[in-house]
Amino acid sequence: MGETASHSAMTPEAVEIWFPIEKDSEGYPQSQDWEELWATPVEGGSFRLDSTPFFVKDIAAGDVIAAVRTEEGWHSFQKIISRSGNSSFRIWLQDAVAHDSVKIVEALRRLGGHVETTLERLIAINVSPDRENEVWAYLEAGRDRGDWGLQVGYSPD
Repeated sequence: MGETASHSAMTPEAVEIWFPIEKDSEGYPQSQDWEELWATPVEGGSFRLDSTPFFVKDIAAGDVIAAVRTEEGWHSFQKIISRSGNSSFRIWLQDAVAHDSVKIVEALRRLGGHVETTLERLIAINVSPDRENEVWAYLEAGRDRGDWGLQVGYSPD
């Protein structure tokens, strides 16, 4: 259904880390309480996040995190160890532009964003500090035109 670009970048030892989703004041997203994100083990038993979150707030791809393996065998997020400096944003395409999702993804990639999509119109964008201004300007312009809703997942600014 959607594209998850991080899967192509995963290393064989990558694991899924489960993150609890903090719901907004209206209970969104109603359909899930957890988001599974891919991460690669690094020194000291920590993990570098490979995926860009669609729902989890206050984290970005590249951040180093601590997670514990549960008795059930899955990894549960514990805390952030260090920040990558990256930002994560999300947009929800309105009906009028949903058919242009491929063009929007391509534009974001040209601007330097790492992009993942799901549900055919939810786009998660991870961007390094040196490309954030250009990506943010594009995202704001689309929001201001009414093409999409815009949410900051995490930004160090």
